[in-house]
Amino acid sequence: MVHVNGSYRARWDDPLGFCKHVGPPLAFKCIKASGGRVPRTLVGVARIYPVLYKERLPDGSSIVRSERMERKALQLYHQRVSKIAEDIMSEQDENCASTDDSEEGAKICKMLEQAAEPEVMMAGLTSEQMISFSSYQAKQKEARQNEVAKKVENALEVAGLSSRDVTPFLKVRVTGLAHKISATKTINKEGLITIWNPTEKQKADLVEGQVYIATGLLPSAHCTNILYLHARGSSTMWKPLASAQAADFQPFFTPRKAVELSLIGEVPLASEFDIAGVVLHVGDVYLCSNQKRQWLFLTDGSKFISASQSTDQDDCLLAVSFSCSSASDDGAFFSYALSGNTVGFSNLVKRQKDQTRRIWVAEATQSSTYTLSHEISKKSHLKEAATCAEKWASSSFDKIQQLKERVLCIIGDSGG
Repeated sequence: MVHVNGSYRARWDDPLGFCKHVGPPLAFKCIKASGGRVPRTLVGVARIYPVLYKERLPDGSSIVRSERMERKALQLYHQRVSKIAEDIMSEQDENCASTDDSEEGAKICKMLEQAAEPEVMMAGLTSEQMISFSSYQAKQKEARQNEVAKKVENALEVAGLSSRDVTPFLKVRVTGLAHKISATKTINKEGLITIWNPTEKQKADLVEGQVYIATGLLPSAHCTNILYLHARGSSTMWKPLASAQAADFQPFFTPRKAVELSLIGEVPLASEFDIAGVVLHVGDVYLCSNQKRQWLFLTDGSKFISASQSTDQDDCLLAVSFSCSSASDDGAFFSYALSGNTVGFSNLVKRQKDQTRRIWVAEATQSSTYTLSHEISKKSHLKEAATCAEKWASSSFDKIQQLKERVLCIIGDSGG
């Protein structure tokens, strides 16, 4: 089949027939949503999100989990499977598998069970009798195992636990590139690539800020301002472009940085941001419109550090919400143990400010992650911000207590 995204205009003097050379990468802005697979294109990686896991449920629906939630779901699955298997095995012990009682081994086994001193009787058995007895025991063990395996398999199927259909995927936000010598000034096309079953090499080698030649991408049929593409880890290649060649293109990458609460007003609405702060309160999970929801409140002290004499508590709190399907078996997204700790958050999404309570609001999605201060890498952009917040918290006990009391008042006012 011939696709638009895989077709190139040839030079006027090119001979017809098979091409001996590979065509140039298709410009990212020229990819058509319904134009079929893209053999090669050039992209700059702006953001790499954590690996997520999509599970298809027996009823045909699906659920997406973060790595932390997938570990919980897998642990719960193993616990339920083990419980069913243990119950069946205990029943099987009471009703041992039956084999052919006419065998000599079966007769010897019955005699040993009835003997007053089975050890003495065992010592008097001939080698042929011992072989028959051992063979009978092996057959009995195999029959018992087969019977247990069948019962466990049937029980798991009835309970909907026969297997889990889970597929990992990695989302990469990319942007098209423009040559520095380009006469036209255009806004680079943005895209979101979903890599299904990413390889370990891809997870380790893909780097934010790097330019890649990507092969085998398949765009989604629907067209929006953002181009959505899919790929299979095993069938997609990501070849980094040499630094000298990448230097020919206009800059596209804005490195991650930790946002201070005192400057969060500069972050555009619905944009992603990273922040480090002291967790003041982790709320309980509750139901709202068929969604499980949870709130977390934090501060970083930046407002008080920049204006040490300030006692105003407005705009110094960030409320972070998380929601998921009420059908999910997962527990809380935010661990209650986070309360009182300094934590670094990545990929939060800014929401409308709560003007009534004068607090900033953000949303944690499946792509959001958090890390305790002492676990943040020294190379991370969050390390310095976490250290600064932790230092402020260690000398601001009274202020933190006041903020905690304010959070409890907010929760009380909202009924949450």
